[in-house]
Amino acid sequence: MDPVEQRNLFLQVDLGCSLPQAHIELLRNAVDSTDEELTVFISLANVASIAQNTGWTQMQRRIAELYAVAAGQALQKERSLIVDVIPLDFCAYSSDDMEPYMHRPTEAISKDIPAVPEWWPQEMRASISQYNSGHGDARAETSSQPQPTRTPTPWTSYPHVAVGGTFDHLHVGHKILLTATALAATKRVVCGISADALLEKKKYKELLEPYRVRELNTLLFLRKIRKDIIVELAPISDPYGPTSVDASIEALVVSQETLNGSKALNVRREENGLAPMHLMPIDLIVTPSDGAQDSMQASVNNSVLKISSTAIRAALAEKQQRGSRPPH
Repeated sequence: MDPVEQRNLFLQVDLGCSLPQAHIELLRNAVDSTDEELTVFISLANVASIAQNTGWTQMQRRIAELYAVAAGQALQKERSLIVDVIPLDFCAYSSDDMEPYMHRPTEAISKDIPAVPEWWPQEMRASISQYNSGHGDARAETSSQPQPTRTPTPWTSYPHVAVGGTFDHLHVGHKILLTATALAATKRVVCGISADALLEKKKYKELLEPYRVRELNTLLFLRKIRKDIIVELAPISDPYGPTSVDASIEALVVSQETLNGSKALNVRREENGLAPMHLMPIDLIVTPSDGAQDSMQASVNNSVLKISSTAIRAALAEKQQRGSRPPH
């Protein structure tokens, strides 16, 4: 691949299977040859065959795997790169929404190209470069969507879904959480973002992004994932946020680490005479396939996914300190 500032990938992904080696190779090569922004558009194979009781877990794991491969490669090569994964089947994109991506090179495994949606702008479809891989295990099936549509999700969704967090220095863990939230809602996402006053005791608080920056980055990312829902953002100044008073919220997307603490939100809702929310946990864990190599790679991927905003601020602080030291 020739080095470029911005690039698109198109991958057809089977939710029930780990990423094939051909996709991993393409993703890593794209990271190595992209300087600023890499957008990974994915289309799902065999959506209708996915069981309702497993679709939620399979969706988040595949998206987590994509982010882990890309972020892990960027970290290994010490590249600062924005990576976004956009699941086209559920995002309600139109051909007009593809305009920001029109003039970037787009790469795909040859077997995946027949699955590119027919509603993609012709200019983009015609300019897709076939990535020649030595691996033949990428899957593909012909698209049957002449117009942009939103595929019914193979998991339970709710009209009004909430999520909360600090969303400082938006990283892959945030993106997976926000993607899952957007895909769980059918009408509205309510996103609570920690107010500046609530973060006074955070480590390296001087490197925290201001609330308005965190709010804007969160909004822009949610808009990339879904075009057809209402997004409401609100500052959180207490442990409960809007979930304690908004009767319309039916579900809350949480990480496994905050699942137990989130149960207190339903206790507060009950005290306020509101129905409990359905808790929808996501697990930022990539499971290995077979063999020691797969287990080792899964461990590396999980380390990437567990990177926190605090760790990012710590790295920024160390970089500032190195920059302030006088030369020897």
